[in-house]
Amino acid sequence: MIKKQTFSVPDMHCSNCSMKLESIEDDFDGIEEIIASYHKQLMVVKYDESQVNTQQIIDAVQKKGYTAVLI
Repeated sequence: MIKKQTFSVPDMHCSNCSMKLESIEDDFDGIEEIIASYHKQLMVVKYDESQVNTQQIIDAVQKKGYTAVLI
């Protein structure tokens, strides 16, 4: 089932941060789309919950050097 979740990423502060987080999409087959906004400090992820879960997404964000909190 395709799910859409919003995460707060309070330490995202520039367009490079957004692009870095959007690149997580390439790391998982189950992620269809990531839209990151440094202005709003939010990241919206559209994913197949049978292939990836929210904890995996949060862990991937942490590996990129940021903090993600599910809203």
